[in-house]
This record gives sequence, structure tokens and C-alpha cells, in this order.
Amino acid sequence: MLEPFTKLLDANALVIVLVGTVLATLARQGWHDFTIAVPAAFGLLSKGFDVDATRAALARTVGEINRLGHLGAEPVDPPDKATTELLNAYIRTGSIEAMLKLARSQRLQREINSVAATRVFENAGELAPVFGLVGTLFAITQLVPDVSASAAETVMGSVAGAVLSTLYGVLSAHLIFYPLARAIERKGDREETERTMLLDWFESELTDGRSFPSRARRSSVTPVKDVA
Repeated sequence: MLEPFTKLLDANALVIVLVGTVLATLARQGWHDFTIAVPAAFGLLSKGFDVDATRAALARTVGEINRLGHLGAEPVDPPDKATTELLNAYIRTGSIEAMLKLARSQRLQREINSVAATRVFENAGELAPVFGLVGTLFAITQLVPDVSASAAETVMGSVAGAVLSTLYGVLSAHLIFYPLARAIERKGDREETERTMLLDWFESELTDGRSFPSRARRSSVTPVKDVA
């Protein structure tokens, strides 16, 4: 059953296409972007930003802030590092504006990283068919007669290598590299939407807590009639 697929395996052609694509992409994009793209690709296998767990941690912290104030509150650290930094910025300064400024800076850096990772895989998608052609040309050079094999075997082996190199280049571009670029882009857009909605909710909860003191604070105020 697997025999037709084993005929599609050519180690030399595969090495030329994949290694050539990786090296050419690295030369074009640089090491910095490459170190961003590879973790981003593996990050697709994980859940990523856990909006429910982060909201639960923020909700408990909001309760602490509204009850004790931002200086007396004991924050519950969210599982997301960026959100923890935002929370600490508010706890430290008590300023929503400072927190939002940091949030804008974080979002800009995430967008820069997402664009860099996407560009790496897009370039790899462009270069893979090129190295498929390189593999084809390499296979053609193997048409030199070999004393240990017949002319027909030499020709058929070279033609097979040429065809498989082109095939590997096209398939790796459209089944690996371009899909990875789009998947990273979609995940980034989805996470930014979730982060924005969560930050808006957190800001509104803090504002409501400022406008309407908690029950504990209201009960500690002595009524005017009792003072009289």
C-alpha cells in the first residue's frame, strides 16, 4: 500500500530543497527574524493566550484593588507574562494611563514580531520552488554515463530526481511555508482581539470601582445622623 509513496522519496532532492530554502531564507531575512519565526511556528502547537484564566486572575485582583486600593492590594498574577506586566504597572502607579501606555508598547512589539515571523515563512514559500529548480538542474547534471549502470537506468534516475525536486519545492511552499505564515498571522490577530477586549473590561472594572466604593469601604463610613 505504501509502495507508491516510497517511490516519491529522494533524499538528495529533499536535502537540496529544504536545506537550500532554509539557508537562502536565513540569508535574506537575517538571524534575528529567524529566531522569532521558529518559536512562533512551534507556538502554533500550544494553546497560547489563555483568556479565561487571565480574566479570572484579573477579576480577583480587581476585587482586591476596589477593597484595599492599588497599594494595599495583593495581585493574583495572570498566567500571561504581558498581562502581569500591565497589572504590575497599575499596582505600582495607580494610573490607568500608564497601564494603557505600556499596553500600546507591548502590542507594537507583538505586531513587529508577528510581521517578522510571517515574512520569514512567506520568503521561504517563494524560495522553495526556486530550489526545486536547483534540484532539477542538479539531477540533470547526473546524466553523465556511469560505467556501473546502463544508460537507461542513468537517464531514468536523473529524470526522477529532477521531477521530485520540482515537486518537493512546490509542495513545501504551498503545504508548509505559506500555511505557516497565514496561521501565525491568524493567531496573532485573534490574540490581539482577545487582549483588547480583556484590557477594556479590566479598565471598565477599575473605573467602576473608583466611581462606586466597595461595600466594605461604604460600611466603614460613619453616618452623618450618628455624628449629630
